[in-house]
Formats: sequence, C-alpha cells, structure tokens
Amino acid sequence: MKSLFGVLTALAATAQAFQNPIRRPGPDPSVVFADGYYHLTYTSYSRIEITKATKLGGLINGETKTVWTDTNRTRNANMWAPEIHQIDGIWHMFYSSCDASLAIDGTYLEIPGQGRFHVLSIINEDQLQSLAITKLDTTTWTVDGWHVISVPDQDWEKNTTNSAANSITAVNEAPHPLYHDGEIWLSYSASYCGTPNYSLGLLHYNGGDPLDASSWDKIGPVFSQANGNYGTGHNCFFTSPDGNEIWNAFHATSNSGGSCGSDRYTMAQIVTFEPGQLPEFGIPQPLSAVLEPPSGE
Repeated sequence: MKSLFGVLTALAATAQAFQNPIRRPGPDPSVVFADGYYHLTYTSYSRIEITKATKLGGLINGETKTVWTDTNRTRNANMWAPEIHQIDGIWHMFYSSCDASLAIDGTYLEIPGQGRFHVLSIINEDQLQSLAITKLDTTTWTVDGWHVISVPDQDWEKNTTNSAANSITAVNEAPHPLYHDGEIWLSYSASYCGTPNYSLGLLHYNGGDPLDASSWDKIGPVFSQANGNYGTGHNCFFTSPDGNEIWNAFHATSNSGGSCGSDRYTMAQIVTFEPGQLPEFGIPQPLSAVLEPPSGE
C-alpha cells in the first residue's frame, strides 16, 4: 500500500507539470497572476485580448476575451505589446499603436524615493532604436520629456548573423521592470526580431537620477536562442501564485531565421537569484521539456 501511495503521489505531482509553449501564437507576452488566475495578453495587432487559466499550462487553451478595440484611426493601427500593471490598486493596460513614428513597447516603472516612470523604445536623434525614460504623472496620465538611457552600442545588440530579414538591425526595445530584494533592473530586447539573435539584456539601476543614463549599468546578453527556440525576447516578469518565485515569460519562434510575425509563441521559465549575483535566466528549454509549475499552483 505504501508503494501504491508513492506511485499516486508521483502521478499527482506530474499532473501539475507543464510544457512550453503556454500560448500559440503569443508574441510580446505580458502575464500576471491575480484572483486565482493567470492572465496573459499579447500582440493581437487589431485588438487587445486576455486569456486566463488557473494553471500556467492551461493558458494554451484558456478562456480568451477581447477586452479592447478602437475605431479611432490614430489609436487602432498596429496595436502591439499590451502590458498589464496594477497601480494604486487599479488594473491598467499599456499598449502601443504606431503610425509613421516609432514609440513602442511602453512599460511602467516605480523607483522608491524617485517616483513613477514610463519607459519605452524610440528612434533617437542618431536614428537608433533606443530605450528612453520619462517621469509619469498617474493623476493626469501625462509625461514630461524623454531621456535616452540605452542605445544599441554592443555587438550583440546589432547581430544579423543567419538573419532571414534585411531591416533595422541595431535595436533596444521591450523594456520591463524586475524587482528583487531592493534591486531594480530593466530587461530589454536587442537585435532585430527578424533574426534568430533577438536576445535579452539587463539595465541595472545603480542609484541617482533615473533619467540619467549613467544611473543604469548594461549587462548582456543574459538570455538567447537555444534548443530550437529562436528570437527569444520581448519578455515580462510575473510572480508565482504564492508570491515566492519570479518567472520570465517571453516569446520565441521555431523559425531558424527569426520572426516578427504570428509564428511566435509564449514560453515561461523560472528566474533564480543568488545573493550578490545577477538574476539567472538559464537557457530556453526544448518544447518537449516537462517543467515544474510555479510554486503555490
């Protein structure tokens, strides 16, 4: 009877496991866990959708609803990269809608003692796709002047090796905050999405004025293609149901040349931390890998 119980326990534990991808298609993902559900949104181009499920692996076939459409032609073209953020107890969604200009992938950042900020990707005065930051007033929802804090000046941020596309090559985009034990980072994606080399880097906040580029230290790449997953980037971070773990949700493609299209899928893997060390992202696991779910699930 003891051995049978052991078998049943093992089967129950296995039933909680999941495999990537957690959503297909699923480019530019944003995930939060709230009210007993994982909520996932991603680029749907002409609308904003949210998928929910009680299990992370359940998002692959989760309940999906369109939560926003827009008939205003200044806001409904190329609806990209929606993100879910809770601010003062209220849920908000940020998304990009592009016309001829490029100001995309906006995210929300809080720095204790410094305030609230909006960070996004813009074309700077040197025509480089860069990361910029501004103060954000969440009472009036206004911003006040952009300050570039990162430009694609490293080789890995402009890597065209094995590229299937011939387009913008030097890229910094898709910033997202990461908070842990009083440390603050901004993850971001570098190199063009239409290459297999689309990768994640980090900007570490070292104190001082967040609007000053010298207050941010660049590290990277910290996460890149592996195991048949190419163009691994445009990520977000979310906490496990019990709040004890931080997870990285990102998109990838099986297209070995990279992709900026709807063949990108959402994957999720745990981020680990050691005292005094950088966050550890690991490498993208094969889609056949069976993974333990977030703690508290």
